[in-house]
Amino acid sequence: MKQLSGFCHRVGISIKAGLDLIDAVKREVPRQRHSKIWQSVVQSLENGNSLAQSLQPFKKQFGEIFVSLIEVGEESGHLGEMLTDLADYYDQMIQIRRDFLKSLTLPIIEFIVAIVLIGVIILVLGVIEQITEQRIDLFGMGLVGINGFIRYVFFLVITGSLGVFLYKFMKGNIQRSRPVHYLLIRVPKIGRMLKTFALMRLTWGLHLTMRTGMDVCRALTLSFQGSGFAPVRDQLPVILNTVENGGSLTDAFQTAKYLDDDLLSGVDSGEQSGNFPELMHKLTNQYLQESLLNLKIVSVIGGFVVYGCIALCIIFVIFRLFSFYIGIINDAVSGI
Repeated sequence: MKQLSGFCHRVGISIKAGLDLIDAVKREVPRQRHSKIWQSVVQSLENGNSLAQSLQPFKKQFGEIFVSLIEVGEESGHLGEMLTDLADYYDQMIQIRRDFLKSLTLPIIEFIVAIVLIGVIILVLGVIEQITEQRIDLFGMGLVGINGFIRYVFFLVITGSLGVFLYKFMKGNIQRSRPVHYLLIRVPKIGRMLKTFALMRLTWGLHLTMRTGMDVCRALTLSFQGSGFAPVRDQLPVILNTVENGGSLTDAFQTAKYLDDDLLSGVDSGEQSGNFPELMHKLTNQYLQESLLNLKIVSVIGGFVVYGCIALCIIFVIFRLFSFYIGIINDAVSGI
């Protein structure tokens, strides 16, 4: 998104200033991470194709909504304005991602420290065993000394690798991640946060597409697909069916699930007043603020969860040490 944001900002400004599109895109090639793709785009432009036609073979890399809105911008003669609107959208997404990662920093550091401390404890237990010739297995899994430490590290590597594999497997594939999405939406706070993010992307997509005069069904399709969250995205067939059968947008949205009252009210007001894109833009800002608030709440809860896990680990270790020494005392007393 950072690459696309910069592209949209610079090329949009250039086109508004009356500069040649090919020259503007050509200047972007050395700035972009995937320069070979952009070289192919420039070559296609030089062969007489439009920007949308040149981007079409790379729809998977750029995203369908990006390519489709570029096409609408060219057809309407407002490509510069469309690019700057897209730049604003990507900037918002980047800011949300940055805030999200920032909110996770402290819990992640705490979690890493806890993992390291457990490893240190395992090594210290090995040293104690060598000195006292008594084995103290605090964790009850044979995690003592060098051998226990190796088993612990092996477990971490396997678990981490599995987590990365699952993330890569589901990333960007709505079909693979759908069960996880439906599971997460049932989790208090987290489900609301993810749903609000999705509604924000949905309303922003509706704002961009509906203001262009694009076909309603196509605009709905692009906007719902751009939401990126299965429970919201899966409402598209129901909504399209209502619209295609002559129903209004208000009727269509009321038949869907997982949409909230603010969105339904905004759709109804926008349809009746004729200011649908403007109201969707206002809803986008509203969902943005709610998303950031939910993000802070979830990050605080996540921090307390990490604190709680660390506290439980400390209590568990203390309890095991206490039990071990009580056992030693009992053995000593019984031998008298």
